[in-house]
Amino acid sequence: MPVNRQICLVMSDRRENIVNIETKEDRRIRKTKRALRDGLAELLTEKSIQKISVKELTDKVDIHRSTFYANYTDIYDLYTQVEDSVIQEISDIFLENHTVDSKEFFQILFNYISKNRQVCRMFLGKNVSSTLYNRLTALLKDTYIGCLRNDYGFKGTDEDLEYYMHFYISGSLAVIGKWADGNFDYSTEKIMMMFTDINNNLDIYFP
Repeated sequence: MPVNRQICLVMSDRRENIVNIETKEDRRIRKTKRALRDGLAELLTEKSIQKISVKELTDKVDIHRSTFYANYTDIYDLYTQVEDSVIQEISDIFLENHTVDSKEFFQILFNYISKNRQVCRMFLGKNVSSTLYNRLTALLKDTYIGCLRNDYGFKGTDEDLEYYMHFYISGSLAVIGKWADGNFDYSTEKIMMMFTDINNNLDIYFP
């Protein structure tokens, strides 16, 4: 075999080994962050963030404190990063699925909530985060305001629209919060259909 061919094969093998190592490391990091995220979510259903220590969290999820500090500066940094990721994930759901019909969209949204129950309870339950609530409200407002004008033919004033949007968004988040507080025992299918029916008939309430 030519020398350059051998060198290429060796370099290829080394690159593959590096990729495999990085993939394993990435998986470990994701697994660690997921454990910390879920552990914090569970603790926050029991107490306020001010009463949660790094030691309590790392003991709960069986992760060394040095591993925690390799990824976060403190509990509040973890909380902020989790909040940012939730906002980004929900934003992506809206951006990637804005053309599908209501039923399919709410299936996707509520499947996300079901798969992230602990975190959604942390942010949307009785101890709802005011910052996340405000960010979600802003996100939903930006998403729906054009939709109501263009797709539902809303003819009212901008001030009228603000009130309708506030009613719709606050009500939606309150229902999801109640679902979270009930430990998501209420049927996902029923709540999904509830949202679909309301969304499909919004125009009957508009001026």
